[in-house]
Amino acid sequence: MRDVFDLLTQLVGERPALTFAAMLVVHIAAGLAAVVAGATAMLSPKRRGRHPNAGRIYCAALCVVCATAVGTAALHWPEDAYLVVLGALSLAAASVGYLARHHLWQGWIRLHILGMGTSYIVLLTAFYVDNGPRLPMWDRLPVLAFWVVPSLIGFPLVVRALHGRFGARRARTIDRPVAL
Repeated sequence: MRDVFDLLTQLVGERPALTFAAMLVVHIAAGLAAVVAGATAMLSPKRRGRHPNAGRIYCAALCVVCATAVGTAALHWPEDAYLVVLGALSLAAASVGYLARHHLWQGWIRLHILGMGTSYIVLLTAFYVDNGPRLPMWDRLPVLAFWVVPSLIGFPLVVRALHGRFGARRARTIDRPVAL
């Protein structure tokens, strides 16, 4: 039976030190939780219950992902420095989305959709940039694809959400927020 260190060795290319391995295990678990919770929030009806609960889990998991990204990047500096930048961008976008909704800024619904959608896209970009070269089929793509493909797929979906469900006329008439 393979141990965790053997599995992590496949991910990072060398047998990791205990501190790095521990942070990486937490990072992977939080990243998976963020991806699942983010998808759940996006695909759930926008009302009390599943959507805000999944959104809170997404934000909490994203905070853990960012903290562990800083820790793991510090141990592999400077080659993993970009992960800190992507984590900060993802967390900043999610924070704008959350704060717009929580404080009911003018145009909050659009800011919420744009912030949370951008955060999710940046989260997936970081995953693919870091892991794409080691994924089956993805390993055949040029490095630029890992940086661009999540945005090429994600931003049209964000625009669709902004204009489809919450078109200009409907967005002006919404005065009550979705309950958190």
